[in-house]
Amino acid sequence: MILRKLQEIFRDILDNEELVIKENSTRENIEGWDSLATVSIIVAVSEEFNINIGINEVGIFKDVNSITNLIKNKME
Repeated sequence: MILRKLQEIFRDILDNEELVIKENSTRENIEGWDSLATVSIIVAVSEEFNINIGINEVGIFKDVNSITNLIKNKME
């Protein structure tokens, strides 16, 4: 469920309906995932999952697995 919602967020922000993300997807292997996109992803994840993301957690947004784990931890 989390990965599916992240997929929608990434597709919307990166404007790529064909994009397929996986747990091991990183900023290096997803075209368009730059620092500006990261900010948009953080905002979208916060809103979609109704969680607060602190400034010290921004560095986690380098790969999909870390984002997924952050969401799981915050939702517990």
